[in-house]
Amino acid sequence: MRKIAVLAYDNCLLSGIAGQLDLFTIANWEQRRRKEPPFCRHEIVALDGEPVTSFNRMPVSANRSLAECQDADLILVPGMMGRPEQLFEQKELIAWLKQQAQRGAIIASACSGAFLLAETGLLKGREATTHWQLADRFRRRYPKITLDIDRLIIDGEDYLCAGGTSAHQDLALYLIEKFASKQLAKACARMMLIDNSKRDQAPFVNFRGSKSHGDAPILKVQQLIDKNFRGKVVVKELALASGLNERTFLRRFRKATGESPLEYVQRMRIEQAKKLLSGSEWQLEQITRTVGYEDVSSFRRLFKQIVGMSPTVYRQRFSAD
Repeated sequence: MRKIAVLAYDNCLLSGIAGQLDLFTIANWEQRRRKEPPFCRHEIVALDGEPVTSFNRMPVSANRSLAECQDADLILVPGMMGRPEQLFEQKELIAWLKQQAQRGAIIASACSGAFLLAETGLLKGREATTHWQLADRFRRRYPKITLDIDRLIIDGEDYLCAGGTSAHQDLALYLIEKFASKQLAKACARMMLIDNSKRDQAPFVNFRGSKSHGDAPILKVQQLIDKNFRGKVVVKELALASGLNERTFLRRFRKATGESPLEYVQRMRIEQAKKLLSGSEWQLEQITRTVGYEDVSSFRRLFKQIVGMSPTVYRQRFSAD
């Protein structure tokens, strides 16, 4: 039986705590119905064991303090609303998470909770995900972490990260499947009417291109791309415009934006296509040409690769009508 501790702290999302605990409780009920051992024993822990105030100003009571909780084998870190920089001041929480990871506990974060996880050093040189709107801040603070905001869940074995705000549900179901069974996770999803068939954050991402990196030559090129992304893109010409040699330009562009120049252009084009699909009645052929492509079949494959669904499905799901 898993021993799960959910970390509570001021301004955390109450849903990130309650949503997961509800699913774990349902998993225990389902196991009891099957006459099988419980999935887990769970509790809420806070800095000193006293109630904390969640984002919606509701109090969250803790079962134990951090000092008292030294035996959990899975620790969940919910996200918060507002500036993630607030989390950097939580030195005692960070130290405790680091200590628990060293002890062998698995740490799992949701949404902005990835910042707390990153502060422990556990993610250095590894992959992570967080809410897509926090990507620029995350990359600036943790350049040695590979951030993939298209993925909803990343499992590093001794840590897990889940993406956007409601991804705590996907994370809880993933943990039930990982540590119990796929059948149990499906039973819990059916009970809560959750469709967890596709764990992907990509359809919700609004690509804007990171521009707060402070690299002036790269910013100059980004501004050129923003105006001319529909036209032919030649890396040598972009490097020339930046005033850097090609090798240095490519290295600094990826460091600043998280993308190669061609990937950046592709995402700019796909983002414009998403807007046209959801906000207009244009045919796919017209949209394809408008955003800079000629072959509809190739565009359709690229769109699905980046967004995680076909243009037709995207229009059906996100149309403003």
